[in-house]
Amino acid sequence: MQSVERAFDVVFQIAKSDRQCTPSSLAHDLDLPRATVHRMLGALSSCGVIARTSDQKSFVVTPKLMLASSMSGRVARLSDFIVSYLHRLVALSEETTSLHVRSGDQRICVAEIEGLRGIRWARGPGWSAPIWTGAVGRMLLAGETSDELDEVLARNRMEPLTSNTVVDTAELRSRVDQARLDGVTWSASETVVGAAAVAAPLVTSEGRTIAVLSLYGPAERLDHMRTFSTTLCSVAAEAAAAWQAISTVSAAGAARRSAECEA
Repeated sequence: MQSVERAFDVVFQIAKSDRQCTPSSLAHDLDLPRATVHRMLGALSSCGVIARTSDQKSFVVTPKLMLASSMSGRVARLSDFIVSYLHRLVALSEETTSLHVRSGDQRICVAEIEGLRGIRWARGPGWSAPIWTGAVGRMLLAGETSDELDEVLARNRMEPLTSNTVVDTAELRSRVDQARLDGVTWSASETVVGAAAVAAPLVTSEGRTIAVLSLYGPAERLDHMRTFSTTLCSVAAEAAAAWQAISTVSAAGAARRSAECEA
């Protein structure tokens, strides 16, 4: 019974942690022998509930755990679900990683894990900016129709936030089109002076953009962040597929419960 309790303690510690979870850090945080933690990590990994990050040094919870949670009726919000993916990107890039969604004509950060470097940029959940600004905004607009893009540009005053903000509508359309074609885009000092971002979308199998993942850091490290473009796209695609699977299961469960109630 004690081993089961310890296994849950390990899982919950990994799920709630805002930093990398290595065997040593878990042993320290949980006040457990390292040998015990290593044994628990091995068992949990075998079950597919947790997994090693790509650097093989730390652990994150997997979509399997989130799926089990949603099947029991506790549907995780996207901002909670995405945390393990953000941790993976931070471990790889050492830069701040965040998730953004569209709300009206604003883009809003709904989840963020700060980078590991001493000098880093962070905005925090709740931070917002006009939908037409920066890499994240362009990537969100790339998921909209041409008519919707025209409407957004028509009803907004294109006032620059910095000297690098793109305010020419023809240029902005061109960059949105390129982002849609490439599946990834970047910006430097367009929203905040001295900050740069690389962004990729979470797209469903039906082609609907539900959110955008981004790496965020000092503008002088943009080239470094761009080397992770392929990885960012891959993680975004993986997260989108897993979230869609969970949402489908949750919707099916809700429909079944509704039918049972009516019966």
